[in-house]
Amino acid sequence: MLVDLVKKTALAATISIGFGSAAFAQSGDPIVFGGVLPLTGWGADAGEYNRRGYELWEKQVNAAGGLLDRPVEVKIYDDASDPTTTARLYERLITEDEVDVLLAPWSDDMTMPATTVAEKYGKPMVTGGATLDAIWGRGYQHVNGLLPSSYDYVGVPMRFIADMDGIKTVAILNNELTYTTGFGDAAAKNAEELGLEVVMHETYGADTTDFTALLTKARSANPDLVVGGTGGEDAVQILRQAKENDLNPKAFYFTIAPVDPEFVRLLGDSAEYVFGTTEWEPSLTALEGVDAFIAGYTEEYGEEPVEDVATSYGLAQVMAAAVESAGELDDAKISKALRTLEVPTVFGTYKVDPETGVQTGKKIYVMQIQDGERHILAPEANATATVRFPTPAWGDR
Repeated sequence: MLVDLVKKTALAATISIGFGSAAFAQSGDPIVFGGVLPLTGWGADAGEYNRRGYELWEKQVNAAGGLLDRPVEVKIYDDASDPTTTARLYERLITEDEVDVLLAPWSDDMTMPATTVAEKYGKPMVTGGATLDAIWGRGYQHVNGLLPSSYDYVGVPMRFIADMDGIKTVAILNNELTYTTGFGDAAAKNAEELGLEVVMHETYGADTTDFTALLTKARSANPDLVVGGTGGEDAVQILRQAKENDLNPKAFYFTIAPVDPEFVRLLGDSAEYVFGTTEWEPSLTALEGVDAFIAGYTEEYGEEPVEDVATSYGLAQVMAAAVESAGELDDAKISKALRTLEVPTVFGTYKVDPETGVQTGKKIYVMQIQDGERHILAPEANATATVRFPTPAWGDR
């Protein structure tokens, strides 16, 4: 499922979803974990994946005996991909529902207002699908990140590609949405530090479907590397139209979209050679608990989990570890634990800077589409393939 980045006007559905649990050996009221996700609107695909991750975590934790000898319950509201609604619903979770623990929203667009609400009430939050550097520049004491910043999310693959022969210039195209703009800005900063000449940096509207003008301009600039600050369907359209407009850089790198199975399904052979950032793949079998996670998800949904599922499952693991460390449902103690704990999860290692809450323990992986599959190229210890470079011209494929 690709995130459709065409913004839609939609009324927020405030349907609370309580996920069913196994029979409990525990006693007492459940510990309620509450969050807000885009189950409708432009972020619905990612929201659904995140919901599945939280749901699977709840099911498996309760089957294993619960948390603090109590069952856990997940409660999710739908923000319809609207940041204002996100903030309102987190207020509701905290002040009306009085949930015990917060779960993260999805994307920087919704995370910025959500973290403001969490900090206002001193309610600890670990952000999930969010990387925007601005989140960590506000001095918040109760907000921590599961994912590294946009700077590293984009920078790790850009550094890898910059080591390839002939990479001297870069064209950056990014969607106007908050989180994709963050990727574009991070690409420009990394390019400067790598000594790459930015020959083009353009932002396009979230509802753009015709990229001809942008790609014609990019072809005239003749970049060695094209970076797309993208999130879903926009990346598919850019690549399709790059072929039509005969744009032939040595490498294409896109954010977010390449990790979704729909990217290859929709593009077919045109997806070959594309670089991306992945923060989780099923091949990372050394991660603690990942086998049971993958098996449980596959049994439930008939397919392997993708990064968004692992993200939300791992985030719930971190929040549970902080609760266990605190020994009670005390927000101040949980916040302190989140700044000091190092937690192995199915998503990777959680460890943050104790002053800022910025993620420092999580690995980032460089990936490339090869023969219709996502393959990790770096770090070398996790590689499942070697790099294919340069990208052949469209007419030579």
